Amino acid sequence: MSNVLGPEKPKVDGGFERDSEVDLLKQMNKVPLFMTDLPEEENDALAAIQSLLYEGTPEEVAENFKTQGNECFKTGKSQYQDAINFYTKALDVNCQDNKINEACLTNRAAVNLELQNYRKVLNDCAKAIKLNPQNIKAFYRSAKALYALDKIDQALDCCEHGLRIEPNNVALQQLKETCIKQTEILNQKAIIKEERERKDRETKEALENAIKMRNIKMETTSNTPTSPHSVYLDAETQQLIWPVFFLYPEYKESDFIVAFNEDNTFLDHLEEIFEQPAPWDTERKYKPNNLQVYYEYTLSTGNEEKQKLIKIGKNCTLKEVLSHPKYIVKNGIPSFIILHHQGKFQEEFLAKYKKS
Repeated sequence: MSNVLGPEKPKVDGGFERDSEVDLLKQMNKVPLFMTDLPEEENDALAAIQSLLYEGTPEEVAENFKTQGNECFKTGKSQYQDAINFYTKALDVNCQDNKINEACLTNRAAVNLELQNYRKVLNDCAKAIKLNPQNIKAFYRSAKALYALDKIDQALDCCEHGLRIEPNNVALQQLKETCIKQTEILNQKAIIKEERERKDRETKEALENAIKMRNIKMETTSNTPTSPHSVYLDAETQQLIWPVFFLYPEYKESDFIVAFNEDNTFLDHLEEIFEQPAPWDTERKYKPNNLQVYYEYTLSTGNEEKQKLIKIGKNCTLKEVLSHPKYIVKNGIPSFIILHHQGKFQEEFLAKYKKS
């Protein structure tokens, strides 16, 4: 069975423990011929010695770099970038031994897989497969990278290609099973999402039809932030439930009613709001029977527009008012002006609209 879990690694004499092996590599790195990192200051003698790395046939040079890459990968994550550099140097030699080039590509892919450089993994594996269409490691590492990129169908395809070459490869079999399970999960999520989107479309269409049937006019201005509250159609009663603002200009205060049933009257909500005196109503004069409700609309006369007020009976339902030809729901939230039925503020406030 092929080893698909890591690059080809040189064997170490059985007498060495892992720590001893790392110490050995550190010691070797002090020897100029085996240094993987040059000191910062120039050293002509050292450069001359390291030039020996390029002596020999291209195949020998590439094999040497590949071996050093394997040693760095074997050392651990701290040496991964060095491993990539050595594999790259081996490939840059352009030797004619495709087995060496193929091994460097699949080994570099293994390192990049550990570093989660998945695009680089796919590029190297594709080149390795071009050199050898039977390269089981390249198919496995491609599948791993594709799975990590959520390209499950393509990952599964790589697994199947690899298993046609080596049907008993355990790692590919396990990865294939993982891909199949993930595909089932994604398919189920897609079904749930599609069903949710279908219900959302139906709900939206039902709401739009209900608004249209009631002759309610809607207007949205682009510079207004979206409210988290919006009108909805009660599926059971088929009634529209609106968010509504009550504005009290005398005190520069307001109330926000999250759910105003279209069949409720304005008096219903005023009685609930003012069951107890409002904190800002220091004179305790705002009581349901002393209040008047208005809404503002725009009157167009030729090229001129004027703001006007219409008084609403407190026993009117919200549905009756919103369906009025002059009412326009702006930015999804109806708003109404609440005034005390007498007093200097009310007189001056109404007078401004009469003048306009």
